[in-house]
Amino acid sequence: MKKNILLLLLFTFVFGIFYTLLKLDKDERIDELLQDESKYLEISYKQGLDRFHDIAENVYIALQNDTKFINILAGIDTKGIDKTHKALYRHINDEFSRLEQLGVMGLQIVLPNNVSVLRMHKVERYGDDLTPVRYSLNYTNELKTHLHGFEEGRTSHAFRELYPLFKDGKHLGVMEVLFSSTRIQDYTMRASSIHTHFLVNKKVFKTNEWKANITEPYRQSIEHEEYLFSLSDHMQHDRLDKSNKTLITPLREEIDAGVASGKTFGVYKKLDDTVKIVTFLPLKRMKDAKVVAYLVSYTDSNKIYNILYRYNIYLIFLLVLLIIIFAITNKALHVNRTMKLELQYDGLTNVYNRKYFMRFSKKEFSYLDAKNRNFTIVMVDIDYFKHVNDDYGHQTGDDVLVGLSKILKDSIRSLDKVARYGGEEFIMLLLTNEEKTYTIIEKIRETIQASEFGEQKLKVTASFGIAQYKEDTSVEHIIKRADNALYKAKESGRNQTIIL
Repeated sequence: MKKNILLLLLFTFVFGIFYTLLKLDKDERIDELLQDESKYLEISYKQGLDRFHDIAENVYIALQNDTKFINILAGIDTKGIDKTHKALYRHINDEFSRLEQLGVMGLQIVLPNNVSVLRMHKVERYGDDLTPVRYSLNYTNELKTHLHGFEEGRTSHAFRELYPLFKDGKHLGVMEVLFSSTRIQDYTMRASSIHTHFLVNKKVFKTNEWKANITEPYRQSIEHEEYLFSLSDHMQHDRLDKSNKTLITPLREEIDAGVASGKTFGVYKKLDDTVKIVTFLPLKRMKDAKVVAYLVSYTDSNKIYNILYRYNIYLIFLLVLLIIIFAITNKALHVNRTMKLELQYDGLTNVYNRKYFMRFSKKEFSYLDAKNRNFTIVMVDIDYFKHVNDDYGHQTGDDVLVGLSKILKDSIRSLDKVARYGGEEFIMLLLTNEEKTYTIIEKIRETIQASEFGEQKLKVTASFGIAQYKEDTSVEHIIKRADNALYKAKESGRNQTIIL
């Protein structure tokens, strides 16, 4: 019975290794496809922004060079805001109708004091001071420079292009061209044939006035409780409601984590005979570069479906193959594994012990000239480990040793070695050069610094000394140089890596 249990554990271990490798390969391939989908969405989105930027640029050039328009705006001090408002409206009304056909949602003229003199999209509303609510207008009027990006208003959001207006060097105010997210969505769908919709964070609105917005209506999104849908003509509500149950709810934790990161991300789920990808492209507002909206796309992926299918086939094949192999080598494998564990491994940390490490490293050292292989020794020491034992007890100290050794072991290749050298010291042999070793060790050091150990969730750091073979006469000489590097790392403040 005991032998059967040990064999089962070994079977699980071996299967786990291959399972992990297969899973890593699967996840890497899927991650690449998710990244491709994100890039595709981002390209489509930027193409839309570039198109609307060109429209806004042409509007600005036309108005800035329109002598009558500039003179009307410049005469506001004598004519007054009401007459200037009417004159500007009459002058550009026909042009604005044409711009609406091109996707322009709004056009606004604002005075240097941030008072709106004309909103072509809300003609009846003017004369209000926008200083408290519009960062972009303050910025453009103050610095007299072009600004563009996403910004929310009192009741809605928009992509805005702002340009300073001048007459004979005198600053007259700001021209603002607005594009709705609906137009961005429509353009993305036409350009790339993918379903998209726009989400905006509720918190960007200071009140609940968005509920009454008719021009740019909203409803609660299915993807995240803090975000609203920006509704558009192509939005299929029954389709979204169905997706909420079958697609979004099972992916809720992944979506919440992705939104919390503030980065572009994609998630996927297998549904029947296809795989659905949901991609989130974050949009930052001009004021503080904070993510306050997302462009979300839904696409099908036969490639991911095929990857998952092959992955399951490989797992079944691997399981059957391992059962056959272990059935044949039952007794011999059990005995060999047991002896190997007893002779080679440290009892607490389950990494190699010092004796085996020295025997192995000397053997590798003897091959150096023949195989011309790189040979690098790394000495590792846990910083202030004595305080861990003194302050938290030896059990916590053991937890730290076990956890740290696992990080070391999991971070290197199978042909490299890690061993417990003594106490809180570990030693590693990496068959690569010191530059690549330094990169690997720095990642390990950062992982240790970010980890928590034991029930106490203790935070610790470690110092590292690196020495590569340089015409050394013995392994011991390389270890001594690595130990000197470790001493220098600790003398220089700990939690660092030194090469000698």
